[in-house]
Amino acid sequence: MGPEEVLESPGTRWSPVVPVVVVLLLVALGAGVWFVRRPPAGPLPPPDAPWPASGTATVYLCKENSALNTCGEDEATSAQRLAIERTLRGLPEVSAVRLKSRAEALEDFKASGMSDRLPWEVRETDMPESFAVNLTATGDFSRKVENMPGVSNIYVNGTNFWAGKTNVAVWLCPEKPVVKESRCVGRGAASASERTAVYQALSALDGVGPIYLEDRGHAAKNVMWVMETHPPGTTKPLPYIPETFHLLLDAPDAVARVERAVGHLPGVYDVGKETSH
Repeated sequence: MGPEEVLESPGTRWSPVVPVVVVLLLVALGAGVWFVRRPPAGPLPPPDAPWPASGTATVYLCKENSALNTCGEDEATSAQRLAIERTLRGLPEVSAVRLKSRAEALEDFKASGMSDRLPWEVRETDMPESFAVNLTATGDFSRKVENMPGVSNIYVNGTNFWAGKTNVAVWLCPEKPVVKESRCVGRGAASASERTAVYQALSALDGVGPIYLEDRGHAAKNVMWVMETHPPGTTKPLPYIPETFHLLLDAPDAVARVERAVGHLPGVYDVGKETSH
């Protein structure tokens, strides 16, 4: 009996519910296939996303007896500091400006561990004041500010490609590590088998999301963009910049958990929090 016969046959009841049920069943089956789909056999490549144009800048102010020729021996005056701040706030690419005190600068310097490497004690009076600036675009920001009276020097950093995408990074051993006391010294870059072992350990973590493997070329572009805002297309792989795993782990102690899982494995250089710059 065809559809026309069913519809025209006396005593036959046709309900619009039937095709709806069929559609729902098909959707459910499709969803079931989607949910049981296996995870990727290996790490994902870096996502095909636009490179960040934003960044941050630190505008250092002149301090007394500065070694920089731009300052001589004069410290930035209150009037110069105010003029610099007004100029910064008036630039279209500037989204936020904050004055950083000498005390805060010293605290950050000590937290970085750099003070431990110096043979003398760094004091608060040794640190310069600075303006911390958020930029929507790095462009020619330095050129607009560097020659202002009271400005010592400027550092501009690009936004990390991985900011907002992942929260933990696992750096593998590079060909030539920069840090002499590194566990990677004298052994060469991480091997394919070591890389696989690290990926498998990361995949076994509860709550882990996408796991990306950043090749040395992409990593070099990111490092040089973050450190010196070099355009991504102008950077080649560098022997001291390693392949890096980037992952998203939904846990308040994400970095510590990843460190426990892979920090001891051969071929791992370091584990750390993904930063914006």
